[in-house]
Amino acid sequence: MKIKNEDNLKFHIKSNDYFGTLATVLSLQEQNLSEYKKFKVSEILKSKIDELMYLQKNYKIIKKL
Repeated sequence: MKIKNEDNLKFHIKSNDYFGTLATVLSLQEQNLSEYKKFKVSEILKSKIDELMYLQKNYKIIKKL
């Protein structure tokens, strides 16, 4: 699988801030979508943001061999 911005992704993993960075990006989107609560998009994103912040505090990504 090839991803669009692999160098950027590797940088955030090496810096140990991938989960936090992703949570921040999703949080910005959640704020923009919060007016569409009838679709529960904001609620779903908020849940995933919380999960990512938990992972940021408690886990580290390690590349498989």
